Amino acid sequence: MKYVRYWVEEDTLIVEGKFFGVSTGLLGGWKKVRYAFNHKVGEEFYSSDPADYLRNVAKKLGLKSYFGLLTAVPMENLSVERKDDVTVFVTAGVNNPNEKIGTINVIAAIDARMSRSALLNSIITITEAKSKALLESGYRFTGTNTDAVIVLSTQRGKYYRFSGPASDLGNKIWNCVCEGVKKSLKKWDDFE
Repeated sequence: MKYVRYWVEEDTLIVEGKFFGVSTGLLGGWKKVRYAFNHKVGEEFYSSDPADYLRNVAKKLGLKSYFGLLTAVPMENLSVERKDDVTVFVTAGVNNPNEKIGTINVIAAIDARMSRSALLNSIITITEAKSKALLESGYRFTGTNTDAVIVLSTQRGKYYRFSGPASDLGNKIWNCVCEGVKKSLKKWDDFE
């Protein structure tokens, strides 16, 4: 993607660009950001305030304008799926839906312009695709109690008004998320 860069630094996936987006994670909401990150927590996380922990991770990485997610899943389990102007980053690790350890985090970076409703609807599309991937992978639940989503738009180029699964954009997101969740879960199963 021309206007999106990403890399893994130690235990953290970092996605960089000029984005307008929405996050369901800690310190989430709507805003313009330069970065999104997904950080694997260590044992020290469990004795701290999650929002402060997230801020400290961002500070350590030198990130000032960001959305951040936390996970217990190692970055070796990261799955990156891409279709045209959509790139989806997934870390998935589950044992059962209510255990303390287990999270499916999804960051979707869209190198295009999106309506606000398309940004929001992407969260639904991602959640439905994640649920389908879990069920098809043999799990009997549709997510964990700590799952989170970030949707980022570069607000450049092609314009998408819709992002439900039947739309062009939604179909790309759906396929990337389904594939990404399944691949990351497979790595988790092999890891366990």
